[in-house]
Amino acid sequence: MVGGHTGDRGLRLAGVLLGVAGVFDAVAGAADLTGDRYVSVVSGAVQQHDVTGWAWTHLVAAVFMALAGALVPLDRRWSTSLALAAVVISVVVHLFLLTYRPVQTVLVLGLALAAARLVARHSRPVGRRRRPVA
Repeated sequence: MVGGHTGDRGLRLAGVLLGVAGVFDAVAGAADLTGDRYVSVVSGAVQQHDVTGWAWTHLVAAVFMALAGALVPLDRRWSTSLALAAVVISVVVHLFLLTYRPVQTVLVLGLALAAARLVARHSRPVGRRRRPVA
């Protein structure tokens, strides 16, 4: 490859995947804040479920994931750790929201876990910096 390393391409792709998942998730989290409550019918009685707290948690996790997606292509140790932490937090939040939005959960977790795999596979030699190709 001319003008770059193949590992950089993987980190850029991971950043795009995390960024897209984060933005998609943030829009869905904002919709949960402004939308109607979830209801269920049990034995003829209607029960309302208020998920406002989870919606705020969902929105914060989504913004964190989008921010991590923007920072992961910097190829710093802290940025890759930040990206992996964002994926773990997103997985935990989405496992709690799985029953409310199953399709969105599968889509976002697929993107986030694919990005985590790319970040985890990226290996950078310790103590040696890459020199730019002239």
